[in-house]
Amino acid sequence: MRAAWIIAMKDLALRIRDRSLFVLAIIAPLVLALVFDVVFGGTVGGEDAGLDLSFGVVDLDAGPLSDSFVSTLDSIAADGLATVTGFGSSAEAVAAVEAGEVAAAFMLPAGMSAGYLAGGGAEIEIVGDVDAPTTVGIATSIADGFASASRTGAMAAATALAGGAIGPGDMAEVAVEAAAAPPPVTLGNIDAVTRQLQPPTSFVAGLAIFFMFFVAGAGVTSMLEERSEGTLGRLLVAPIGRGSILAGKSITSIIIGVGSLAILVVASAYLMGAEWGPPLGVAGLVVSAVLAVVGLMSLVGGLARTPEHSANLQAIVGVTFAMLGGTFVPIAPGEGILATLQYLTPNGLFVRGLGDLAGAGVSAAVPTMLSLLAIAAVAGVFAVVVVARRLQR
Repeated sequence: MRAAWIIAMKDLALRIRDRSLFVLAIIAPLVLALVFDVVFGGTVGGEDAGLDLSFGVVDLDAGPLSDSFVSTLDSIAADGLATVTGFGSSAEAVAAVEAGEVAAAFMLPAGMSAGYLAGGGAEIEIVGDVDAPTTVGIATSIADGFASASRTGAMAAATALAGGAIGPGDMAEVAVEAAAAPPPVTLGNIDAVTRQLQPPTSFVAGLAIFFMFFVAGAGVTSMLEERSEGTLGRLLVAPIGRGSILAGKSITSIIIGVGSLAILVVASAYLMGAEWGPPLGVAGLVVSAVLAVVGLMSLVGGLARTPEHSANLQAIVGVTFAMLGGTFVPIAPGEGILATLQYLTPNGLFVRGLGDLAGAGVSAAVPTMLSLLAIAAVAGVFAVVVVARRLQR
């Protein structure tokens, strides 16, 4: 084992002097993740999705129907879903929209309640910022929903009158109360065991594992380079086992892989606000993923005859796993073949494990860690056999 560590430290010193290592292991995934987060982060969702849910309201009616609508807006604001600002006139509201103080404003005209209670129509005018189409669409949906509830209230009052439950003088009060009543069926959120990662974390995690394939495969590739240069022969005649040579190369890749992922985790948390979860669970997933990738790349590199052949094979395998694991194009969950293959790759497993970790804690991520370690064990055993035969030639 001492020989393996000597070889590992020698290779590690050589790799650190190579600036391309830092580009592949740290700079490239972090920069690309920053670019992806800027380009796609606002369209994925989450708290920072880029929506300006700021509404204004002008109540020129001051009647029961307009009071009910304002109460609806106040309840939305109380839930923290939006901000609502009252204005005294339509001109003030329009000026606020033009100045960017609110994204959309509701105009409740005078006589709206009277027209509604008399059986006529009632209109709500919306003035929106052209640069905030999503918020304006949400405002329109709020108004449409309130209009639908108002129609339901009017029908309820008419039905009660026809059935003799109320008199004509009670219709107005009943219609407004029915319109403001909560629906019998509502949609609500429940806490799931797992959840989708926030965009910054997902981008960094996927890209870090993708570039890890190129970093981890350098161990076997350097062995092939030493054989072509003649230095490998000196190691083979030295009083050390062939297993120590492969172990030393693998240790180098593991140290570099774990170190680069640790740097990316810390850097992305500070630069991009990535949320990785409990440190103990993150450390377990990082080590498991690096071991799996090193095992796979050692096996692939062992099948090659030259350093160039090894680099080409490893590039093909790395890109293939990235595609199957959803690194470049997210794969929707389901029962399709791609959804199944996604969780047979280190890429997909690593991201899934982080989601489990964020949603339910360290214990939920343990099965994913075991799956990654199983990949590492199986690939590592075959890699030892293949590389040992290669060293004998």
